[in-house]
Amino acid sequence: MLHISDNPQTTAELHPNGQTRIKAAAAIIGVHHQTLRRWWKDDKFPKPTDIHGILLFKNADLLSWLASHSTDVDSDQDNHLPAQEA
Repeated sequence: MLHISDNPQTTAELHPNGQTRIKAAAAIIGVHHQTLRRWWKDDKFPKPTDIHGILLFKNADLLSWLASHSTDVDSDQDNHLPAQEA
């Protein structure tokens, strides 16, 4: 069964095997959806999958990215940039 998260408010609402739309993912992370587009084009964020013209992120990818960047997102909320890699 396909689990699409249209409006999750927290990561607890993300089904690990589901998928999430761009704006909903941006809301969870706390950035504008265009920021996510810029990040995935710069290989700083997982790329979404195009399913019949709808871009969806795999929830497993979002949860993994959030786990590895949780302190970066908290400390960079003012400028909304992921931490630069060394």
